[in-house]
Parts: sequence; structure tokens; C-alpha cells
Amino acid sequence: MLFPIILPIILTIPIVQMCVRMIPPEDVSVGTISATLSTTQASPITTTQCTASSCPSTTTAVRVTPVMVSSVMTTPATVTVAPVTTAPVTMAPTLCTTCDIAAIAPVMEANTVFENTNTVGADGCTQTNAICRRTDDQVCTGVTLSATNAAGTSTISSAMNANQVSGLLTCQADGTYSSGSVTGITKLVCTFDTCVPPCASCDIEAARPLMDPPGTAFQIMDRTPAGETCKLYQVVCQYNGVSCVSITLYAMTTTGSDDMLVEVNDVEMLAANIACGTDGTLNFMGAV
Repeated sequence: MLFPIILPIILTIPIVQMCVRMIPPEDVSVGTISATLSTTQASPITTTQCTASSCPSTTTAVRVTPVMVSSVMTTPATVTVAPVTTAPVTMAPTLCTTCDIAAIAPVMEANTVFENTNTVGADGCTQTNAICRRTDDQVCTGVTLSATNAAGTSTISSAMNANQVSGLLTCQADGTYSSGSVTGITKLVCTFDTCVPPCASCDIEAARPLMDPPGTAFQIMDRTPAGETCKLYQVVCQYNGVSCVSITLYAMTTTGSDDMLVEVNDVEMLAANIACGTDGTLNFMGAV
């Protein structure tokens, strides 16, 4: 019978250690019951600090019941894609092949003509090369191709000392011609300024030499006979009225070579006639 006695003692010890008797202070009374209580003063309470190694363990073992987890099989969902129906696209009609060059052709003067040739551009639209040209051999100081639209008249192309000019027109999606920034063309205009036969169009000033040394001079005089169209000039080389051992006149030709035209000796000046030919070039006609 020793075992039943020892066990209650072991189980009781932790409970006694964990309970602390509470003694009220001396100045606190508990009604009439205090007369029956002992007046013996309790010992003071002391607190002892322990370390992690010396403190009693308060860990309580907990039994954990394992939980069995079963794998879940996932069935892939079947996705049905509805067929996409593309509605037919209706393209806006293009008129870039229907431009009528005759509707905007210029009014031409005598001995001139308006010509045009059509090609197809990379975008499939019509392109027209418009040409203003003289039908004779006259040469003009300027030939211009212009276009009129809602904003006014603008120059498309021009050429100087020529007898023709050309410009490129492009047919747009609205059925009108354009050229560069000029759009919506409603009329073309060809202009020929101061046109004369080639033999009257030579530019003698372009042939004026650079005189060297200083004190020398080169003069040009118009000697065209009255009533004639083709030009005749007289040129003079001199050295301030001083007689020279020799004076030589050279000319650069269309072949690029410098050719001696004439040389005179023991003279104060050299004079020569230069005529404008039927091909519009200058020709040496001999010394005067």
C-alpha cells in the first residue's frame, strides 16, 4: 500500500509550489472576521531570478495527430474556340487612274504645242509628263509651265534660253492632278518669253574674257544690220592705247580646247567680228 500514498504526494508538490498565500497589509481590515484571524506578521516575499539554464522547464508535450493528404487529380478543361468570321472589307473606290489631261490642257499660241505622255506609277496611279514646246527653231529667254487651282496659279517648272519645258503630274485618288505641293489642278498654262531665232539668242557676255594684265580692256559692240534678226558683234582688245608688239585673240570651243583666232603685230588694238550662228553658237568671222 505504499504506492498509493507516494503518488498523491508527488502530484501535490507542484500545486503547493505554485500557490502563494496572500496576507493583507496591516492597515487593511476585513470586517468583523479579522478578530478571529492570527495577528502574526507574515515573512516578506522574496523573488529569485534564474537563468535560462537554471529555470525549470515549462514545456508541455503535445501529441500531434498526423494528417494524411491525398493527391488530387485535375482533369484539364476543354476550351471551345468559336470560329472568327471576318466581314468583307469594302475598299473605297480610287480615281487615280481616271484623270483627264485634256480637261486641263493649256491654250497654246502660234508655233507652240502641248504634248503629254502617260505612265503608271509604283502605286498604280497615272503619271503624266506634260510638255510645252515651240514648233519652230526659236529660242526663248524663258519657258514656264504653270498650274491653276483654287489657291491661284503656281509654277510647276521653268527653263531659261530654251524652246521647251516639261513637268510631271500625278493623278490623285479624287480624280484630280497634282504636282508637288500644287494639288487639285484645274488648268495648265504654258508661257514663252521673248522668243527669237537661235541666231538671235547668242549670249556674247558669257564669252567675255578675264583681262590680264591690268590696264587691258575688252569691248563688245552690236553690229547687227538693220532689219536683220541674226546677231553680229564686234569685239576689241586693247592695252590703254599703247602699241603692242603683238595682240592675240583666243577662244575656247565646244570641244574644250583653246584655239587662236587671230594675231596682229605692232598695233594698239585688235578688232574682230563674231556672228551668232543658226545653231545659237558664236562664230569667228575674221579680223576687222
